[in-house]
Amino acid sequence: MSRLALQQADLGYHPGQAVLGQVDLAMHAGDFILLAGANGAGKSTLVRSLLGTLPLLRGTRSCGPDLRFGYVPQQLALDRHFPVSVADVVRMGLWGKGQAASKGESASRVQEALAMVSMDHRKEDLLGSLSGGQRQRVLLARSLVMQPSLMLLDEPVSGVDAKATEIILGILRQQAAAGTTVVLVSHQPLALREVANRALLVKEGKVEEMPVATLCSAEGLELLWA
Repeated sequence: MSRLALQQADLGYHPGQAVLGQVDLAMHAGDFILLAGANGAGKSTLVRSLLGTLPLLRGTRSCGPDLRFGYVPQQLALDRHFPVSVADVVRMGLWGKGQAASKGESASRVQEALAMVSMDHRKEDLLGSLSGGQRQRVLLARSLVMQPSLMLLDEPVSGVDAKATEIILGILRQQAAAGTTVVLVSHQPLALREVANRALLVKEGKVEEMPVATLCSAEGLELLWA
């Protein structure tokens, strides 16, 4: 059984005006999926449809019994000057989820998630004091604290340096190896060549699956931006 699937799905915001049409897509445990597309191609529409926050115009969306989302937004969606600590940002992942049985368990899960991204030593620091790569690791920890079965990340390595990119992708590779489904949105696919095991191209109103080696190549960049 797939963890999440779309079948014959038209995606968009207004009936009769699909942004993406006839989408057939199944995601399984342990998949590391690169989702690539140029700006305005429809990646955000697909992401919202996968999350279930945007109803399908047509078709079906089916979920496995163990589906738990962990969503990592773009850094631009977070006000880094808001006076909040690193631990508080991660703790936000538990809000409204009914997951933390007690204050003690919540603290333990926050500590564990921060340790997974090697940021537990900065838990009392303000978010605004961190570098871009460190902030992104904190957002990743906020997703991990939910103990997700499917992680959906929107441009998680955009605007961070090579070392931070290596750390973030290494963490995500470990999650996929442990059975988590990882979906990473990017318009710069070359960094994912050795990490992803599946690749999807969003272009001209369609979602096409292709070999990772093809999309993560010079040929793939031509397809992406042509």
